[in-house]
Amino acid sequence: MSDDEPEFGYGAGGRPLWSVRDRDAEGIRTVLRKAGRREFSERHDGFVVEGGGDGAPFLVACTEEARGSAPELMRYRVDLVKAGYRVEPDPDDDQVLLVRDGS
Repeated sequence: MSDDEPEFGYGAGGRPLWSVRDRDAEGIRTVLRKAGRREFSERHDGFVVEGGGDGAPFLVACTEEARGSAPELMRYRVDLVKAGYRVEPDPDDDQVLLVRDGS
């Protein structure tokens, strides 16, 4: 692999995975996409994965929450727990889940 190629390849849509954090965030996205959940884009609401790295949890949010779709965030939680992630609600934001690797 050359120095100008991402160490962990590419995720969906050609997203470069330069770091362990990028790779792990893509793992969360992959679980949610395989469960039939949509990722946020310019065209539609869906999930967003941010944060992570240096031992911090990833933050998973649902952009549909503002419209009263709290059940969708809980579906994310079920999907991620089934895949082996440790998931808990963010105590400071009821529209966000804190996600850690289950290992």
